[in-house]
Amino acid sequence: MRYVWVDHWLLIRNEMPGLARAFFYALKEAMLMGDELGSKQRNITMSDDYKVDGLSNAQVRALAKRSRAYLNLSDADFIDVLALEKIDQIWTVLGPKPFRLEVVSDSELPDDSGLTTFDGVHVLTRVRRGLRHDALLGHGYPRFTYAHELGHATLHPKHLLQGASMPRRRQGNTRYNWIPSFQSAEHQAMVFAAAFLINDDTARNLATADEVAIRFGLSLEAARIYFEQLLEEIERPLSAERVRRMADEFKAIVADKDSPTRTISFLDDPCLACSQKQLFPVNGSRYMCRACDRVYDRYQDGDQAG
Repeated sequence: MRYVWVDHWLLIRNEMPGLARAFFYALKEAMLMGDELGSKQRNITMSDDYKVDGLSNAQVRALAKRSRAYLNLSDADFIDVLALEKIDQIWTVLGPKPFRLEVVSDSELPDDSGLTTFDGVHVLTRVRRGLRHDALLGHGYPRFTYAHELGHATLHPKHLLQGASMPRRRQGNTRYNWIPSFQSAEHQAMVFAAAFLINDDTARNLATADEVAIRFGLSLEAARIYFEQLLEEIERPLSAERVRRMADEFKAIVADKDSPTRTISFLDDPCLACSQKQLFPVNGSRYMCRACDRVYDRYQDGDQAG
């Protein structure tokens, strides 16, 4: 068969050189278009998690509250997540962006509850039809999924515009040990979702995670995570003050030249305030800089106290 094709090509080239040139250029253009399409397809990536710009839990919660405000939901107690289907623009860390939320057949998302991408014009979130039905009934997981994908749309537009696809897996996303929590797209979206759905003023008057789950239509696990973060946020200023007192006592010992304990072992990390490598441990994960007297602690999620 190949030889027959070659014979026909030689006949066209010899007898109809103009047609041969046109055929050659058309073939070349088709090959170039194929390469361009293949390049675009290769740039579209799918992963269970992405390493993104670092944000502390407190920063993520603040961005979720800003998103609520942009959508005129600041004072809302119970957010109707289905209303997001009518939104055509959202606030993101890169400024306002066109947004679309589509409900698709379950067969289009066989492995995912939701998926956020960029379609060339909109930040696009798609959710399964079955999940929407459960959200309509007020179930916690689908409500959280709507807010979770909005978190990706709000916090990670840079990666979405570069071709990333951010799914919420039905069986749970794989977390990679090499991505710190505060740089994990999935961790940030989880924190965002809870903060978006929960009214802080109301939550502070609730006594347990169970009450938070019932009041805001969340799963008990999501409510428990938020409740623990809320307690930590309340406790942290008190903890920081205790550390400062301990640091002052430690400095007094160090300043005493006759004290046998005045030798200090400094960390290799620089101080975040003055960049000097003068950090020494005060208690557990808390540190003090001898150069600028800054006292803070280093949390895995990026939060710092003091």
